[in-house]
Amino acid sequence: MREIMTKPKIGEAKKGDLAGVFVHKFKVNKQDVLLSYALIGPDAAPDELVLLALGSHEGFYRDMR
Repeated sequence: MREIMTKPKIGEAKKGDLAGVFVHKFKVNKQDVLLSYALIGPDAAPDELVLLALGSHEGFYRDMR
């Protein structure tokens, strides 16, 4: 979380029907975990960070749609 707060665009910007969503990938107990979030406010300095989903890769994007 701290890493995203200091570097909001650290996640991969999604396209298409997930435009506006960023996904940051990290490991917990040697397993990949994905965290999706959206930034609210001006592009240069967003005011808010909204957490959307947290989970493993399996079904992650399907469940977000």
